Parts: sequence; C-alpha cells; structure tokens
Amino acid sequence: MSETAATVLGPKAAFEGERRETFRLAASGGSTVGATLHLPLDTNPSKTRAAVLLLPGWSGPRTGPAELLAHLAMRLAQAGHVCLRIDLTGRGDAEGAFADGDLDRMIDDAAHGLRRLREAAPGAPLAAGGLCSGANVALGLASLPGQSIGAVLAYSPLPYQPSRGAAFDRRRRWKNLKQYARKALQPATWGKLLRGEVNIDRVKKNVAAGEKPAAGERNLKDSARDIERELLDWKGRALFLWGSADEEAAPARAHFEGLHAKGLGQAQAARFETVEGANHNFYAKAWREDLIARSLAFLNT
Repeated sequence: MSETAATVLGPKAAFEGERRETFRLAASGGSTVGATLHLPLDTNPSKTRAAVLLLPGWSGPRTGPAELLAHLAMRLAQAGHVCLRIDLTGRGDAEGAFADGDLDRMIDDAAHGLRRLREAAPGAPLAAGGLCSGANVALGLASLPGQSIGAVLAYSPLPYQPSRGAAFDRRRRWKNLKQYARKALQPATWGKLLRGEVNIDRVKKNVAAGEKPAAGERNLKDSARDIERELLDWKGRALFLWGSADEEAAPARAHFEGLHAKGLGQAQAARFETVEGANHNFYAKAWREDLIARSLAFLNT
C-alpha cells in the first residue's frame, strides 16, 4: 500500500454505497502486489451479482488512467458486484522491478487475485476485465483451464504480439509521434525536459522503432503460450469496447471480431462496441460514464 493510500484510506474505508479494503496480496514468485477490494454494503453472498477482477494497463497502477478503474469498481459495487483491483509486478504498489513484469507473470499475478476474489465472493459468477494490456491479461487468464471465468470486459484491447505486423507498428509509431508533438507545445513538457524527467531513449524508441525486440532482447509483452489459439476454446461472454478516436481501435476490433468468428466466446454473447469520441483511455467524464453504463448493462444481463 502506498503511504498516501495508507493515510487517506486506512486498511478499511467506507464510501457511498460500497465498502473498500486495501491490502497486500501474495502474488507471483513470493512477491506481493497492492490490492483494493470493493464490496456492496449488503454482503449477503446470495445477493452478490458477480465477482469482478479489474486489471490496469501495461505501466499504470490499479486506479487506472484518471482513476477509471477505481470509479468503475465503485459503481459496480454499488450495483451489487464484488470487485478486486490489483497492481501488477513492478507497477503501482507491487513489489519487483518493471522488467520483471512480463505478460505471463502478469497473468499469474491475476490468477492470485482471482483466488482472493473467490474467497471474498464464494459462489459468485467470475468475471475479469482490464484496460489495454490489462484486457490482454484478463483474456489470457480466462483462457487458462480451471479458472472458470464466465465473462470478460476488454477495454481498448490490442492484438497479442504475434499478430502485430508491420502495419500495426507503423500505425502505433504515427500515433506516438502525434502525441509527442502535442506534448511538445505544452510549457510543462519543456520544464520536465530541463529537469531531466523525460526518458529520451524511450521517446526515441516509441517514434522510431516497433515493439518487436532487438536480437537477444526479451519481449515483455509476448507470452510463452499461444493465447489467441487457446482463446478459441474459451466459451464465455465478452464485452469488447473501444473509443472511436483511438487510432488503433479499428484494426484491433477487426482482429478480435475475426477471433470471435473462429470460436472465441459464445456465439451470441460477444459484444463489440464503441464509445463515440473517446480516446484509448476514456479520459473524459462522459466517456467514462458511457463505459460504466455499458459494463453494468453487460454484467446485469
């Protein structure tokens, strides 16, 4: 738990329409990660609608960008769902170095979170969700035998690494270049540059190279498994959601629709939807409210 969270929240804190517990969760390799459990005020197990594990993006903490996942978990708990948000190795309040957190270790972290969620909501239907890479982790967890995840909430998911070709790399570099160009016009950016707070090497990599590793390097975002093939055997319900202003949304949606046509998920229970005007992280309040409303409608059906 971060010092700030410990000071403001304490181990247990009451919020409007929900209860929260913050704690350290035993995870991969004997390490621990930060975790926040959201509980409905009525904790009668027979009234719990679903138990939902929420996972952040590649480098972010369990709050999600602009606290997206924190708001989502609060609203789900108010509607009768039990939610657990966890950090992933090397991020947020989790132990370990950033480079320790490859995709497979993140999936193992998530599996530990799912076990804790089962204890918090015994007998409740299980769901997993996440943003961007967190969505890939949720899908990777759902495809593992024995996890019994009946539903996945995938926000801004991207194809897994083996499916990302040259066209995807070019699109990502162009997107990054435009983002950096916008930031270059902001005075705050120049202040960070002068203070040495900008990772120049990472900027160069994002605008000049793809995500494929150099010779001898390990691709942290790749898996030792063929997750997309294994997903064809997973027959749960799925909500895939992108923002219309996300430049990677159209090819990503086409890719997952193709996997669904080949067998991913239940034939009549996969939704592919778009939040009009939203960017990759659903930053605006209206976009966040739209995402939450769609998520509640999906889980409550």
